[in-house]
Amino acid sequence: MIELTYLFRHEFNKDQSYQLMQASMEDPWLVLCGNDVLGIIDEVKGKWLQIVGEGIPEAAVEAMGELIKKQQFSWLPNLISKQWPDYVMEVIVKSKNRYEVICHADACIKLFKQRFTPGIHALAKREEEIIFKVSSFNTATAYEVTKLPAVDRYV
Repeated sequence: MIELTYLFRHEFNKDQSYQLMQASMEDPWLVLCGNDVLGIIDEVKGKWLQIVGEGIPEAAVEAMGELIKKQQFSWLPNLISKQWPDYVMEVIVKSKNRYEVICHADACIKLFKQRFTPGIHALAKREEEIIFKVSSFNTATAYEVTKLPAVDRYV
């Protein structure tokens, strides 16, 4: 599950804080304000819309969509797949800071670890800790790679 907080700044009214929740990457986003469920938003044909519920300002929905698109989990899986296409079959986002990298059945995941471990530090955001569970398709072989925040790596 992924959770984000979005603060919508009104020009003349009180600012409004929204919680955004997504169960998996394929699901739309649930929008809450306090304990109230306000609706569901999703990107439809490149535009962010409220697909369930009413009352979330259109500008807030669009800004929530922009916030979501900027998040690392929105672009990092594709970047990992493009960087190591001979190794990576799929990248699954488990949460904001946990990813599962599934390698092709014929890929050597030990060699991939030697390349992935230093390479992911260059690709991922520097200020966040991220845990990658790397496994081989159809085998029990797996290991974890932890990308520490940049401040911790250089101390």
